[in-house]
Amino acid sequence: MRIQFEIREKLQEIIDEIFSSNKWLVNVIEEKEPLKRIVLTDPTFGSRASVEIWKNEIHITTAWSNYTYRIYNDGKVNLCEYIGAYRGLLEQYLLPTITPVHNILDIEVLDTSITGVKRETLRNYGTANLRLRQSQQETSRLRKDVKDHPTVVQDEFIKEGALMPSPTSLEEK
Repeated sequence: MRIQFEIREKLQEIIDEIFSSNKWLVNVIEEKEPLKRIVLTDPTFGSRASVEIWKNEIHITTAWSNYTYRIYNDGKVNLCEYIGAYRGLLEQYLLPTITPVHNILDIEVLDTSITGVKRETLRNYGTANLRLRQSQQETSRLRKDVKDHPTVVQDEFIKEGALMPSPTSLEEK
């Protein structure tokens, strides 16, 4: 999914937060004009995000899911372009503050594999995404074979400390 929305923060505010947040560790990888490459690391979980800071835009890519945020100024307003999963939008821990100016659910989804070329708001896209996920779960549930091993083991059938009969004693009977 790809969407684009106006944000309240200015580029410099976002850059300042990237370098001064106590949520992550900052490692400057490369610093050559006009580009700064940075890796943000979550000290608790070890997750990472790559940040590229250009003169007029910032690119943030999450390491685990590869979601991307492109933050830039189009001459009039500050915008954020997000490419990733619906459920991942603005949910990453290694992300500076990004505040949509308008209700994000009313923003139009630009590209998607679910609705195709049909233009939808994020609200409608989310509903379609939920229906698709529920349909996939139902299909998966129906495909399970009756002989599949149960996912939950009944405790009453587990005998701890019980000796197994020796194979030779069973053959003698």
